[in-house]
Amino acid sequence: MGNLSNQVLGDAHGKVGHVVFRLRKGNNIISKVPPKRTKPPTEKELAIREKFGLTGKVARAIYSIAQMKEVWPQMSGKMTVCNEIFQINYKLLNTLANLGGVSVAPLYGFNVINPVVTVAASSVHLGTDALGVSVGIDTSIEKYAIACGVVILQNPTLESWPKSEVVAFKTTQHNLDLINPVDLTAQFSGTELTKFSGYTTKAAFVCILTLDDTGKAIRYSETVKSA
Repeated sequence: MGNLSNQVLGDAHGKVGHVVFRLRKGNNIISKVPPKRTKPPTEKELAIREKFGLTGKVARAIYSIAQMKEVWPQMSGKMTVCNEIFQINYKLLNTLANLGGVSVAPLYGFNVINPVVTVAASSVHLGTDALGVSVGIDTSIEKYAIACGVVILQNPTLESWPKSEVVAFKTTQHNLDLINPVDLTAQFSGTELTKFSGYTTKAAFVCILTLDDTGKAIRYSETVKSA
């Protein structure tokens, strides 16, 4: 394997003869074209492929939510925020048959009490006990709250559709209230509703974000899952 540096015409990628160019973490990597496979993949290899593909869909969906980009840290080096989301969730997810977990926000968010995530025909609802004053929220800075998350969809109603999809969602912002129970609903519409409605099995993962006066995300909760 070689490394191409100081290239004149930009980043190289793709196959040229017996050589493959790849861009990895900002570096151009040169390697030989792998030999053609003659044996079918094993069950373990298929499970790894499925997990990798599912994690990619989840990471892209989380990254598509503007506020989530603000709370995921930018790691040192050339790893992107989306790469970081992928790496954390690859450790948590399993396969479609046994999903495991998802971390919508970074690990170690503030706890929520008695969370209930309900997936309805066209919406996702999050209800919890009151956040209270002991979770470290500074109401002089944090003024609003939203719920953000992803839904992993399985078992499409149309045979031509992929066997799984992931859709992102977020609620409209509400005034931050530490005293009363949390009651936040994300409503799907348009293309996202069509996709959401086209699958019979749905698992939602959601967290709460607090926002300042400008709508910038400040703090996040743990991720909770629908039953």
